[in-house]
Amino acid sequence: MLLITLGAVALGTGIWLYFLRRYDRIEPEALRYLLRVAALGGMMSIAVAAVLNEGFSRWLGLDTNLLANPDVVPLGKLFAFCLFAGFSEEICKAVAAVYSTRWVGDLDEPVDAMIYAMTVALGFAAVENVLYAQNYGNEVLLVRFLWPVPAHMCYAAVWGYGLAKARFIYPNKNRARVMWPYVTAAACLHAAANYGLLVQHTMASLASLSLLIGLGYLAHHRLEQLVSESPFLEPGECPSCRNLNSPRAVHCFYCGTPLQETEMFRICPSGKHRVAVGKTHCPECGLAMRPCNPHVVRQTPRS
Repeated sequence: MLLITLGAVALGTGIWLYFLRRYDRIEPEALRYLLRVAALGGMMSIAVAAVLNEGFSRWLGLDTNLLANPDVVPLGKLFAFCLFAGFSEEICKAVAAVYSTRWVGDLDEPVDAMIYAMTVALGFAAVENVLYAQNYGNEVLLVRFLWPVPAHMCYAAVWGYGLAKARFIYPNKNRARVMWPYVTAAACLHAAANYGLLVQHTMASLASLSLLIGLGYLAHHRLEQLVSESPFLEPGECPSCRNLNSPRAVHCFYCGTPLQETEMFRICPSGKHRVAVGKTHCPECGLAMRPCNPHVVRQTPRS
């Protein structure tokens, strides 16, 4: 039975990893790095979060298996548990992502930050699925692959974008300080979605599903945005079709994708290099960079 569970979890996890990895199309991460980060970050985060969640549940005077009978739990305590679990799980996943990518990964593009963050969440969900299957049977796996697994990935996408900004826009600032607002937002969304499901009310469940769909769209949009931020793109190179345009082209001549005004990189005055926004001079040719215009609305590539 355990072998069947592990095989089913591996299959479902592999399918989600396949779709996630398709976004990493400029300088793809090695599959072995993603698998190591998923395993290391997932196990680290769920081990700590499980201990914290169980301890808080006991402190509230709740049965440790309260999720099996949420209808008998007072709503106030149920909300407190959901809020605590949201913060404990997202903080643990974020910390695990930061350290596992230092030890194992190759975080050299902004999109890598989100992909690694969502990969850690995928590893977290995989271990969680094994535990759920052992407690409730393998029949719960299909539902979990269609709802909780993408939910974990979407929550991680929120602070994964914060990790990208911490790494590429504010490399000299404390990473926790830059990421904290994003982790808080992810934790609150996580808590709200879980509470909506556990109150066992149709409208609350629909609201939770709507939240997941919205987060999925946002994650897709942010991933596509960060693909265009790759430092490995040549000036004028389209992130979608990879054809070369003029360095000052506003749209790709071949597919129409917007090319100008990325958030993390700018084009050198020579038109030959992409330079991080924090740089005052181009490291390749030494030309002074123009000041950033905070009022410019950033354009993102079409999916």
